[in-house]
Amino acid sequence: MKKRNIIIILLLIMLVSVILIKVSNSSITINEFKNNDFSLSYDSTWKIKKDDNYLELVHKKSKSVLKIQSKELDTIYIDTKLSDIVDDLRYSIEKQNEGYNLIDSLDSPSTEYDSYSYLYEKDMEQVLVNIYKKNNKIIVVYYSSNSEYFDIVLDSVDIILDSLEIIYK
Repeated sequence: MKKRNIIIILLLIMLVSVILIKVSNSSITINEFKNNDFSLSYDSTWKIKKDDNYLELVHKKSKSVLKIQSKELDTIYIDTKLSDIVDDLRYSIEKQNEGYNLIDSLDSPSTEYDSYSYLYEKDMEQVLVNIYKKNNKIIVVYYSSNSEYFDIVLDSVDIILDSLEIIYK
């Protein structure tokens, strides 16, 4: 009789656990953002701040920041490859963020766009900078986080960046 009671209790605990997991997962919603330059999807674990020049998402728990800026190049640069202008962009980024050490770089993190990715570190903070180009539009994405949370939140950032669409008219 005792075995049967233990099995029933274990089954009840498992049932309650499954229900709690389902309820907590269902509270996360997917939101859409779209402006004249780009669109993307993000989940409700992020808080949005908008400005005419950029979009900023702040992770509610970790306070990590995902900032997305769009720049339109002069029409003479439409056919210019990103590789031809990325050194100037990288110089500007590093000048604005003095003291950050380059940890890693990656050509073409996106299969859809001409792109580059740079990972920087300073003290207890890590910053990932992705640069995308489509025609005459450049999208620069800054993801900064305390080193403790960087990898944990990076999965969510990757999902957001996978949804990124550069709008060109």
